[in-house]
Amino acid sequence: MEALTDVLSALIPPVVVGGAFIFGVVKLVRSEALGGRRNREDPVDPQN
Repeated sequence: MEALTDVLSALIPPVVVGGAFIFGVVKLVRSEALGGRRNREDPVDPQN
């Protein structure tokens, strides 16, 4: 049981970091794709 705990404790941090990295990349790609479409369709900036 101790070996299993050691393996899990060694694997969890890279999995968490990898998951956060993948989440960030996906979010960035989706926001860039949506932003690009919005800019082509509507050149007026709605934030001003």
